[in-house]
Amino acid sequence: MAELDFEMKLDRMFNEPPTMPDAEAFARLVEMRLDRGWTLRQVAIGAAGLVAGLAGVSQVLGSRLLFDAGEATQRNASAFTQSVTSVMRTGENLSALPFGGEAMWLAAALGVMALAFAVTRAVEEFQ
Repeated sequence: MAELDFEMKLDRMFNEPPTMPDAEAFARLVEMRLDRGWTLRQVAIGAAGLVAGLAGVSQVLGSRLLFDAGEATQRNASAFTQSVTSVMRTGENLSALPFGGEAMWLAAALGVMALAFAVTRAVEEFQ
């Protein structure tokens, strides 16, 4: 069996690394090497981002994307207007039901509230 004192002494010796006499000089040297080309890197990354941004803008302008988006917006607006009109007509027809249209609107509002509570709960759990 090994001696307990000897094992404890070995543990103490190898748990703490020895301090080197030139540790501060080595740390300064490493920091100088890391900081040496940082300005040039920042300029290079900025220039590459500017070139990429200009290329992206020219591609968007050349692809008629904005014109097509405007047309799609107009089509969607007219479709939305038609669907709202359809819902309003349905709401007028609900008053002919035996329990009244108010009950249907109340059920729809409660469903929307339940969905909102479920979404907020899910967001709180994932944070």
